[in-house]
Amino acid sequence: MKSIFNKEDNQELLERINKLTPDSRGLWGEMTVAQMLLHSQKPLDVAEGQLELKQTLIGFLFGGMAKRNFLKASDFKKNMPTDSRFVIKSNPDFEKEKEVLRNQIVRFGEMGTSIIANTKHPFFGEMTEEEWGNLQYKHLDHHLKQFGA
Repeated sequence: MKSIFNKEDNQELLERINKLTPDSRGLWGEMTVAQMLLHSQKPLDVAEGQLELKQTLIGFLFGGMAKRNFLKASDFKKNMPTDSRFVIKSNPDFEKEKEVLRNQIVRFGEMGTSIIANTKHPFFGEMTEEEWGNLQYKHLDHHLKQFGA
């Protein structure tokens, strides 16, 4: 299973982000590439404890089952619903958000699992370090594919 903590997988994510330009267009969904870059930072912020979100009732009820399905799946399905707290409506600066996301991914690769400050995901509930690494990779992979990278 690929993981943001794996050196090769981490490097692959960085190389794919480097392929994005301000003109990159989504193959599905409504986000711009700059919105996607900012959106993709949010789950990393949650794992690092930089963004504290309480678990939702729907997450409490169904998060464990959904987590198992996400971990088993090879990748995320297109046009899945996004937590409203991760929806970006502004027009972020592409270069700034690209650099912030790259720096986050580098930090996850360098620090490894010690970067995980929050073991509870706001939807999936309690998560192991391995689960965090796998889901972070899958989320980034999904959005990079969305923009052809």
